[in-house]
Amino acid sequence: MKVVAVMVLTILLSASHTCCYAVSCNCDDWMQKGGYCVDYIKTRIPMFPIPTKDDMPALKNTTVPNVTEGDVAVFRIKNYWHVAYVEKVHRNLLREPVSIDVSEMNYGGDLSYSEFKATWKSRSKREWKRAAYCCGITDNYGEVTRRDHVDLDTVTQVWSPDDVDSEGYQERFKDLVDRARRVINRFKDLTESEL
Repeated sequence: MKVVAVMVLTILLSASHTCCYAVSCNCDDWMQKGGYCVDYIKTRIPMFPIPTKDDMPALKNTTVPNVTEGDVAVFRIKNYWHVAYVEKVHRNLLREPVSIDVSEMNYGGDLSYSEFKATWKSRSKREWKRAAYCCGITDNYGEVTRRDHVDLDTVTQVWSPDDVDSEGYQERFKDLVDRARRVINRFKDLTESEL
């Protein structure tokens, strides 16, 4: 069941400018090709989580004004989610972020039939419609593209690997302190019992 949820989310995350017309289409072949936006983020940040569609709104661990290079910008486009890697943050004179440069995959326009034929060497209109309208394949599927000066107002939320690392570090530090405290207490108990 979890595999199905991950597949559905990947499809939803990847569809940047397309609509889903068939709820029950199978996109396993496209997922295996690895050209969705999440696939690109996973190459840049292997620890990036792949949540279910319902978990997506919670995929934020920092605020948009705190975005930094190396974070993941999350966009809500039509009825879909899209993720992009933050390459650079542009700031105003007050040092507040105003726009970002991002790199991403599968962000683009609708995949035309002629583009589908040329790129995927198939003349099947049925396969083209499944790819474009059901599986969320854009004209930039599998290609890393860049967008510069993306207005921060278009970013829905931000996920930062730095915040995940610091949370893990804080947990490890807390565990280390707890273990040290237990050793000290044992030593203290031993010395008190010898007196």
